[in-house]
Amino acid sequence: MCVRPQPARLRSPAVELAIRAWLSVAYRRWSRKRLDVWDSRRGLIRRFAPGRTFLDFGGMWSVAGEVGFLAEAAGASRVMLADVMDPTEEFETKRRERESAIEYTHAELGTPATTEGLGAFDVVWCTGVLYHTPDPIGQLMHLRQLTREYLVLGSVIAPEVPGLPQACVFYPQLPEPARMPVARALGAPETRVGLGTPFDYSPVGWFANYWWGITPSALRAMLVTASFEVVEEYRVAPFMMDVVARPVNRRSG
Repeated sequence: MCVRPQPARLRSPAVELAIRAWLSVAYRRWSRKRLDVWDSRRGLIRRFAPGRTFLDFGGMWSVAGEVGFLAEAAGASRVMLADVMDPTEEFETKRRERESAIEYTHAELGTPATTEGLGAFDVVWCTGVLYHTPDPIGQLMHLRQLTREYLVLGSVIAPEVPGLPQACVFYPQLPEPARMPVARALGAPETRVGLGTPFDYSPVGWFANYWWGITPSALRAMLVTASFEVVEEYRVAPFMMDVVARPVNRRSG
């Protein structure tokens, strides 16, 4: 028997109340562990960059390569920025004014050609990227190939789902009454492409869409599966988490 799929029918008030209650857990827990995002991240750069090669993957959007400039100032031996975006005018101006030796390359995380072209770096920094892809585990496996010593990974997260560890929420096609409370909780919902706005199928929008709500336990499990060991965690916002991980060899034979 063939059953025609039906669109989800959600009772908006009930759904929104349930999701808001789920999201509120993250606020309560984070209020006891409050950190300033960039104070924390600058501290990580100062610790891990000196004397090491440093790759910032995805560091052009909204920050114009600032992480790479900080790594260079902290004493990294070589700094590269890789992104699907072209270099912005702000980035080029900073590079020129600071007489910076930062290298830039156009690259898409998860493609074999990118791995072959970049090689490996002592420290790989990748924040604000993982939840913008349909294949987060594939991206982590690619990051494992690029990482010699440390991966610093930052991701927007979703609260844990009670009774279901390692859960993830797939945002595309999620009805608006379920999407919008999440977008509003993250702030500036109109900027959350595919979450606070309709899903964008254009080539540019494909990389801007929010694809996944990844819980902390799922993020840890993905990292372990991709042959990393999590050594540090920082809850830097109610729905944002930074992780320091080391590559390990889990597959043999």
